[in-house]
Amino acid sequence: MAKRSALASFIPMIELHTLGVLDLRATDGREVRTVLQQPKRLGILAYLAADPPRRFHRRDSLLALFWPDLDEGHARAALRRSLHFLRSALGADILAGRGDEEVGVPEEGLWCDATALDQSLQGGDPERAMALYRGPFLDGLHVEGAASDFQDWLDRERDRLRRQGSAAAALLMERAEREGRAADAARWARRALELTPDDESSLRRLLALLDRAGDRPAAMQAYDSFARRMAQELELEPAPETQALAESIRARAGSAEAGAAGTIAVLPFAVRGDPRFGYLGEGMVDLLATKLDGAGAIRAVDPRALLHFLRRTGLSTADTVGPAGGRAVAEHFRAGHYLLGSIVEAGGRLEATASLYRRDGSAAAAGAAAHASASSETDLFELVDEISRQLLASQKLAPGTRLGRIAALTTGSLDALRAYLQGERELRSGRYFDAMERFQAAVEADPSFALAHYRLAAAAAGCALPSLARESADRSHEHRARLSPHDHLVLSAQRAWLDGAIGEAESLYTTTTGTYPDDVEAWFHLGDLLFHLNPMRGRSAAEARKPFERVVALQPDHAGALVHLARIAAIEERKDEMLDLVARILRVSPGGDQALAMRALRAHTAHDQAGIEAAGRELQSARAITVAIAFSDVALYSGNLDGAETLARQFIEVPRSPELQALCYIQLAHLALARGRRDSALAELAQAERLDGVWGLEMRGLFATLSFTPADHAELREVQKALAAWDAAAAPPSSFPIFAMHNELHPTIREYLLGLICVRLDDIAGAGAHSATLSHMAPGDGGLTDCLSAELAATIARAEGKVGQALAMLERSRPRLWFQLTVASPFFSLASRRFLQAELLRQAGRLVEAAGWYGSIAQRSPYELIYAAPARARLLEMRGLSS
Repeated sequence: MAKRSALASFIPMIELHTLGVLDLRATDGREVRTVLQQPKRLGILAYLAADPPRRFHRRDSLLALFWPDLDEGHARAALRRSLHFLRSALGADILAGRGDEEVGVPEEGLWCDATALDQSLQGGDPERAMALYRGPFLDGLHVEGAASDFQDWLDRERDRLRRQGSAAAALLMERAEREGRAADAARWARRALELTPDDESSLRRLLALLDRAGDRPAAMQAYDSFARRMAQELELEPAPETQALAESIRARAGSAEAGAAGTIAVLPFAVRGDPRFGYLGEGMVDLLATKLDGAGAIRAVDPRALLHFLRRTGLSTADTVGPAGGRAVAEHFRAGHYLLGSIVEAGGRLEATASLYRRDGSAAAAGAAAHASASSETDLFELVDEISRQLLASQKLAPGTRLGRIAALTTGSLDALRAYLQGERELRSGRYFDAMERFQAAVEADPSFALAHYRLAAAAAGCALPSLARESADRSHEHRARLSPHDHLVLSAQRAWLDGAIGEAESLYTTTTGTYPDDVEAWFHLGDLLFHLNPMRGRSAAEARKPFERVVALQPDHAGALVHLARIAAIEERKDEMLDLVARILRVSPGGDQALAMRALRAHTAHDQAGIEAAGRELQSARAITVAIAFSDVALYSGNLDGAETLARQFIEVPRSPELQALCYIQLAHLALARGRRDSALAELAQAERLDGVWGLEMRGLFATLSFTPADHAELREVQKALAAWDAAAAPPSSFPIFAMHNELHPTIREYLLGLICVRLDDIAGAGAHSATLSHMAPGDGGLTDCLSAELAATIARAEGKVGQALAMLERSRPRLWFQLTVASPFFSLASRRFLQAELLRQAGRLVEAAGWYGSIAQRSPYELIYAAPARARLLEMRGLSS
């Protein structure tokens, strides 16, 4: 069968996903359920599309595979009906024939991820291959009545594609190792081993990488897991060279027991006495888990995941847990041990007991129990310290330096502890502002409380307060020696995330989730990163689905993960799923910070007028950030731009600050332009400029630079004149949170806009002068000035016909922008630059990549909506050409 042309190959008529989740999509993105619900006919389509190489197959061979028990006449009739069904469901062009006896699926008629994976590896693109390999080939497909030869083919292809995925991971590992990216290399080595778990060479590569990175406990954990599985499943031992490598690493780790350490699940304590001590029931889970985790080779189950598992299973109190509950928890989290305990208060004195059990319910060891007392609540930390020491002594593990710093791991202030635990509750419920207040109280009571600074950074990020988030992360970093290795890893990931270092943050979070698979927070932040920052690298925000689903599996009422899953469902045009998720969010977190935005999204999606009016009334008295989130969700995910416009106009009528009213006019202008109403958009901008001259002028300049809008030279000259006369350096700083993100950046934005306007006026020399000025201003830190400078230079190169050079400029430039900024500002969103990159990739013939950049526009910021129609037009144009 003929190969597809370069142009025809970039985007398919039909998409068949066979790796991981089975999915079949028509050209408009609609799920073709009729085929997916017919296993035999789906099997025929998959066989014709995925059996390498793509070619014609004789009908006789299909009869033997799918109807071995029928006589030839009946089998041929069944095949004809199946092929007719596929043509009816997917279009006549989905199948082609060669004579009367051969049938196939043309390359230009259907795209298949299995075929694309092979092509990616052949083309030297292992990163694309890994993105395509999302799980076993045709996982779960059973074709009733098919010959055993078909199952043999399935097994061979599953094994071959799995090994292809492993080979891609190995190539990425080698690349990362050459470039000195040790964490990335270890991550890809781990992935290669996951895909080929019996390959000892993959294991040895992983062990060597972890050893060089200094993460020898992780190396021992990987080796012990491999050795246990070999003994249980094959009654074999690892090869001598593998054993020798492991023993040498174990020796360097300085502990002969490093690889045999257990995991402990700390259960809530029963509390008797004064009710005001009730907080210690769950509080002891946090305290003891934090202190035991990382002592010697001990790992503690993540407290947040454990508590939510208990609530989900109806074991929400210490009275209902007991040994049976402890075993259930240990089984669920694969912990070798669980800890039960109680605290009795009498006359202000506290008596604590704790007992450690193996997963099977037997005592962990002789004396595997602890008892400690405190004369008052103020001695709580000494009590916890003593319980921890006794438990470790019973396990014959030295407490080490970490327990010597036990107070520093949490705090020496009871007030700080109380505020911290309250903040954790608020954060788990999605009440970010309330959580932020509690964590602030904790760090005020104890400025050296590292974990409280860390959690304050997370809460501030959720409230779109980047300065506070970064400052808090830095404070926690100052006290990083007080944190466990686990917490230290997550803290490093958080700092990279807040600084916009996408690759570094993703690598650290992936390492964390691989090493600590029940860490709810690490999974959530990995998903958050992928959702907000994938579009910045030409990938879909929907790739964040898996991490968020993992969060919900561990913590079913995690409001933040559910909100993102609702948005992903909207991106994937799964309206019913989105509405179901919104209903779930409102059940588990009716008072959370996202609840009002979710009610607005539900009402506008369903065109529920009563709900729209109710949400509108509530939003009139809401925080500005809540208003912005609600507008963004409705504009991007409801499919109801009329509703988004109504929402914005409601706030103009309410007595609010001039800045908020100006923002509403700016959003209205973007909505109007997104719908092709340019005159209306300019009229809305005039209103915005009247209320806030700085942002109004910058938006007017942005609209003038859009390459897909008419270039009226008189209008361009007018905007150019206004920008040239503006003393941007003298612009007063704004205190309005959203406008404040441009403080000190107005000179940058002015030069950028003037340069782009010169390009539109065919004044390449003038554009070059502005580009030189902007380049001189760029500090080289990957911030907005660097990003805009690279875009302007690339735009000029493109205007001069230097497509390859322009593309190289953008690909060399690595943005480091915090995600909240990329959502809330049209310049920080880099939407113009991303559209330019898609255009350049299209011109360079890199059409698959171009499609990724076009397709990821307007997934996460309402400022991207003005680029959505041109991006869709490009995709449709190229799809039409490929047809």
